Amino acid sequence: MSLSQQERDQRDVSMFGMSSDALREIAETSIYRSSLDERGGDAMLIMSILSDAQEEMSLGDKEMARKFINRAKYLLSYYYMERE
Repeated sequence: MSLSQQERDQRDVSMFGMSSDALREIAETSIYRSSLDERGGDAMLIMSILSDAQEEMSLGDKEMARKFINRAKYLLSYYYMERE
């Protein structure tokens, strides 16, 4: 069964707090990507997102921490699995 675009967007917002298209756009225009080589910039962005998750956990916001972790997992998949 294929999801409609609206259903995918709703799923993405539930998982990431934004659409996967918006997440990819952030990744492609990341300051890390422009200041480091592409691979290093991608890794720094993912590490930064995981640091954001740690901060949210320290503040007790488990739901936002979960979304940050899902963003990092999505980008790992996007950068290192789907592109190869």
